[in-house]
Amino acid sequence: QVIEKAHTMHPNDVELNTVKGSLLSFFGRFEEAIEILQSTLGYAEDKSEVYYNIGLTYQTNSKFREAISAYKNAIEQNINHESALYELAYCLDVLGELEDSVEYYKQFIDRDPYSSYAWYNLGIVYNKLERYEEAIKAYDFALVIDDTFSSAYFNMGNSYMNLEKYPEALEAYKSTLSNEGPSAETNCCIGTAYEKLEQYELAIKYYRKASK
Repeated sequence: QVIEKAHTMHPNDVELNTVKGSLLSFFGRFEEAIEILQSTLGYAEDKSEVYYNIGLTYQTNSKFREAISAYKNAIEQNINHESALYELAYCLDVLGELEDSVEYYKQFIDRDPYSSYAWYNLGIVYNKLERYEEAIKAYDFALVIDDTFSSAYFNMGNSYMNLEKYPEALEAYKSTLSNEGPSAETNCCIGTAYEKLEQYELAIKYYRKASK
């Protein structure tokens, strides 16, 4: 009711319409939510965010094909829309179309080779396809562009673990810590790497840090 009242005074307010669309989605009124979000495209300054929210609404309703289309539109508007790139990979994974997404990300990289997010998401796709060496190369490109990209370091560590290259995984996880700060998950992964290297005292040290 509050949003409706505000909406009558500011019918072209993008944020109000976005909130209204989200509320309609929560109520399961997906078609109305999509309609109100699409109505903002004509005057929204950041169309990528509108398309992203449309994608989320479709995804919530398990309409992954439509969500993919919306996320691609968001990326067309803003190639560095990290969330849209990530959700796109998720939806393609759900539909079993990860191989197709490799070519999709490569096309965007050809257009903008300095998009760290595009390289990062390509790495995620390769990792899900168990193409770990290629995943590491993609993460490495992301890190050349942005050497503070903590998530790229972390996922690179996971790929090295899958290849049983534990010293390299350890280095990647420690780079995650130095750029992101301490977290239970990263400390646990460092502990696991040390355990695989049979350095048990160090493994225990980091498991304790994780539990603390």
